[in-house]
Amino acid sequence: MKNLILIFPLCLQFIVLPTSAALMKFSFEGTITEVVNSGNELWDPAAVVGTTIKGHFLMDTELAKGGREETSYYWWNNIDSAPGALTSNVLFNAEQYSLSSDNDYREMYDAYVTDEFLEYYSGDFDEDGSPVADGITLTDKEIEETQLSTGYLYKSEKLSLGFFDGINDFLTDIRHVPGEFEPQPDWLQDFIWEDDGTPNNGKFSYGSFEYYESFSDINSNQNIHFDSK
Repeated sequence: MKNLILIFPLCLQFIVLPTSAALMKFSFEGTITEVVNSGNELWDPAAVVGTTIKGHFLMDTELAKGGREETSYYWWNNIDSAPGALTSNVLFNAEQYSLSSDNDYREMYDAYVTDEFLEYYSGDFDEDGSPVADGITLTDKEIEETQLSTGYLYKSEKLSLGFFDGINDFLTDIRHVPGEFEPQPDWLQDFIWEDDGTPNNGKFSYGSFEYYESFSDINSNQNIHFDSK
């Protein structure tokens, strides 16, 4: 398995496309600090570790709604059997990977297989009175299955990142939205989050990108696969 463990500053901007729903873009940039391989090597650790990684999530804020408030500070949405709210893009080592929503709907099942996870922490204090860091974690996954003339191709990509600030309140609280049963995060707020790397600044971030590909060749009866995180 290939592991990309990321430490990066992250900025967020809110954008609106006139002919579409309200979209929010989470852009990030950082450094790859570790690569772990399993199976066939997809990325050379010597060429990847220490290099820059860039990317973004594009969130449809209407489709993101529907998650539920677990506590006064914690909200989550596990989007599994509904249209996905996220599309994403990753660029590093002159290679680009894009996770669309094209394969979320499966005709054979007449259902969505989305597998996205959104978490939102708006500070405050937990049940024990300990402070809770403001933060967001986003996870986007896409699975593609293709029957080719030479065999069967299965591909899975997953991008996940989280960023937190234990000192500064840079997120507004989860709020009630008219017509919604559960309180929802305020996706319309504007903020920029950046970890300047100084010690004890209360900020931390993490992320990973996973890639799995398996191809079964019907002619040679061989199975070729990459399993990388």
